[in-house]
Amino acid sequence: MTIRALLTEIRLPKEAELGLFSMVHGDRLGSIIGRLAIRSRFFAVSIAAMLSFSAAFVTAFEGSLINDNLNLDLMHDIGWWNQFLFAFPTLIFIVSAYFGAFPSTLRQLTDSGVLQATNDDWKKVRRFTKTKLTNPTFVLLPYVVGISAAALTSSVLQSNGTWYAADQYIAGYLIPIHAFFLYYFMTYVALRLYGAFLILRMLFGFNVNIQPFHPDGCGGLGSLMAQSEKLYWGMIVFGAVAGLAIVTNTFVYNLELFSIYNFFFILSYVILSGVGFFLPLYALTDVMRDAKQKLLLSINERYSALNRKQGIGANDLKGLTDEQIADVKALDSLQQTARSMQVWPFNSGSLIRFTCANATPLLVILIAMIFFG
Repeated sequence: MTIRALLTEIRLPKEAELGLFSMVHGDRLGSIIGRLAIRSRFFAVSIAAMLSFSAAFVTAFEGSLINDNLNLDLMHDIGWWNQFLFAFPTLIFIVSAYFGAFPSTLRQLTDSGVLQATNDDWKKVRRFTKTKLTNPTFVLLPYVVGISAAALTSSVLQSNGTWYAADQYIAGYLIPIHAFFLYYFMTYVALRLYGAFLILRMLFGFNVNIQPFHPDGCGGLGSLMAQSEKLYWGMIVFGAVAGLAIVTNTFVYNLELFSIYNFFFILSYVILSGVGFFLPLYALTDVMRDAKQKLLLSINERYSALNRKQGIGANDLKGLTDEQIADVKALDSLQQTARSMQVWPFNSGSLIRFTCANATPLLVILIAMIFFG
C-alpha cells in the first residue's frame, strides 16, 4: 500500500487544523484562546497586546499615565509593559507557531514513512489525547496558578503614590485581572508541552521507521526538529522579559543585581526554556537509539556472514579478491557512519541557536548596565 493510500485510509483527524494533539481539548477558556491563536495568529496577538494597553486608556483619563507627581506612573512602570505587553502576546505566538504546526509535522512524518501507525493506533492516540487534556489536573491547575497570581498581585493595590494605588485610582484593579490571564495561560501552555511529550512518546511506541541515512541527519525526524525551532523567537522574547524583570528589580526596586531573587529568576527561565525545547524531543531518543543499535547489529551480522564465507582472511584482507575487499571496505564505511549516528532529533546548529536564545537575558542586562549603570 502506498503512503498516499495509507493516509487516505487512516484519515488523520479533521480537527487537525486546530491542533488536535495540543490545544483543542481541555477547558473551554484555554480552547477558545488556543483556537483563535492557531486560526488567526496576527489577530490573536493583536488582541493580547491591546489588552495591555487597556491600562493606558484608563490611566490617560485618570491622569496617571504620565504624572511627575507620582513615584511611579504607568509610562515608567517597566514591570507592567514587560509582563503584559511582551509576555502574554508571546505566549499567543508560541501557541500559534508551535502547536498550530503539529498536524503538518505529523503528516510529514507519515509521508516520509517514519510514522507507520495504523488506523487503530491513531484512534488510540486520539482517545489518549482527549483523556489526558481533559484530566482534572490539566484543567484545574492553570486556574489555580492564575487565581493565585491574581491574589498575590492584588497586594500592590495598597501602595501609595503609584498609578495602581487603589485609594486614588481604579486602573490598578486591572493588574490582578491581567495577572490571572498571563499565569493561567502560561501554565496552560506548559501543560500542553508536557502533553506533546506524552503524545509523541505514545506515537513512537507504535511501528516506526527511523532512517539512518536520511538527508536531514535526524533519521527522518527533521520536521520535529523544525517544530521545536519554532520556539526560538518565543524564547528570545521571554529572555528579554526575564532580563527586563531583573533590570526592573535592580534599578526600580533597588535589589542587588546578584540577589538570590534575580538568580532564581534567570535559573527558572533557563530551566523552563530547556524543558519546553527538549522535552517533546526527548520522547524520541529511545527510538533513535534502538534504530542505531539495530543497524550496528545488522552490520555485525554481515561481517560475521562474510567471515564464515571467506574464512579468517576476511578480517585482514589477505587472500581476498578485489570484490571481496570492496565488500569489507563498504561494511567498514557503513559501520563508521552508523557509529556516528546521533540519537536525538536535533543537531549542533539547534544547540547553538538554543544557547544564543538563552543568552538574551544577559544581553538585556548588559545593555541596561551600559546605559543606566
